Amino acid sequence: MKRLVAILLAVAGCTRPSESRALLELDVGAAAISDASVRVAGGLAAVRDLTDHRLELWANAPVLEIELVVGSTAAGTWQILVRNMLPDATLVVAGTAYTRAPDTHPTVASFEVPLAAGTHALHVGSPDASVHEPFKVAAMADIQDALPVVDDVFEAISAVPDLRFVVAMGDITQRSEVAEYELFERQLVTLDIPFYTTLGNHELWEDQTRYFERFGRASFQFEFKGAVFTYADSGDAAIDPMVEDWLDDWFAAAADRTHVFLTHMPPIDPTGVRYGSFRSTRDGQRLLSRLVEGHLDLTLYGHIHTYVAYENGGIPAFISGGGGAQPMRGDGIDRHFLVVEVDPAGGLGVAPGGTRVELFRVD
Repeated sequence: MKRLVAILLAVAGCTRPSESRALLELDVGAAAISDASVRVAGGLAAVRDLTDHRLELWANAPVLEIELVVGSTAAGTWQILVRNMLPDATLVVAGTAYTRAPDTHPTVASFEVPLAAGTHALHVGSPDASVHEPFKVAAMADIQDALPVVDDVFEAISAVPDLRFVVAMGDITQRSEVAEYELFERQLVTLDIPFYTTLGNHELWEDQTRYFERFGRASFQFEFKGAVFTYADSGDAAIDPMVEDWLDDWFAAAADRTHVFLTHMPPIDPTGVRYGSFRSTRDGQRLLSRLVEGHLDLTLYGHIHTYVAYENGGIPAFISGGGGAQPMRGDGIDRHFLVVEVDPAGGLGVAPGGTRVELFRVD
């Protein structure tokens, strides 16, 4: 009987392999020590260090709202270090703006801030983040075993004028090894703008906490200049029911704004002959229904190592798996990235008179 119960529990657990990751996400962005604690709204940053008078974050959004509670013994000058942040970001505390200290890289924002004992609301972001106007981002996915040469792609992205940040659809590593994550961060030195990503199936090869501790949540939402970006974890070819509940709330909150959705795997294979879509057609169709009901303007996917422009549920969709992983044979699509022009007033994706999503080839 005990053996039967164990088998049933194992089978039940296998039906939701992503549940443990969804639960891990709830703790992202929060940390505490004896005389201080921090919480990042929406879990939009990983807390890499919280020690005496020092807070270090890895941002996964262009704007962060941070609550920092300082005890009496922790009062004084704090170093607030935010990695993967916009080059023009400032820090605002109680109406006072602090400019960043000089640093060798534009995406590293370091501030020295005097903080008395108490609860402090910190705002880190670009001064124009709330101005509703068109802007451009790059999009890419599937670096995998091309990590040693992805600096070529990052240099090409940095050469495109006026890009604000990169949105990415996962598979930044091949086997989620610590050395790969370390190499990825070193390669980011060649990128002059932040890189905001979800995870892919290759980030699930080893201990999944490695990803969350370094880069934060895989399912999250942020707003920039009036447009909304929503990411969902589909690393094991499905979206967990807990994440689906989050999507319902996020989509409802952004129903009247320009909105782009990103996840690693396409819910439905656009050609029917590839290896990339949700493991359940019903699950994929359920997500498409949510996207349609949520009035999404654009969907971006990776996983299939090629470039495909199509529609899903009437919504413009793009697969861009050209970060360097082995390309699909016969497609003639090698390393590439997309440039997406976002207009908070007029949508994005396919626009009257042409497309606002442009393919940039690296090879």
